[in-house]
Amino acid sequence: MKIKGLSGHPISSGDSGKAQSAEKPQNAGSAPSGRAGSGSDTVSLTVSATRLQELQAQIASLPITDANHIADIQRSLASGNFSFEPEEAAENLLTQERDFARSEIKTKE
Repeated sequence: MKIKGLSGHPISSGDSGKAQSAEKPQNAGSAPSGRAGSGSDTVSLTVSATRLQELQAQIASLPITDANHIADIQRSLASGNFSFEPEEAAENLLTQERDFARSEIKTKE
């Protein structure tokens, strides 16, 4: 298994430019054989950690904000026309929480 960074490119070790192997587990607390940076280091990832890396990569590729929506809100605030409906905001938050809970259940199945 190759480990990929957030950009989707393999993580390189030292100056070698080669991806590190992640096929052989390394016991925690034990010193690896050879010198540090010799390229013989290995990593073992759990299924959860692997999934977390995949999700981090997906999140990193998402746009942070809707620039047009932010600009509209800024114009409304500057002109004094911004309106806020607490009930609508609360409903939106509840909907997001429900959707999030459903997505967590699906990923656990």
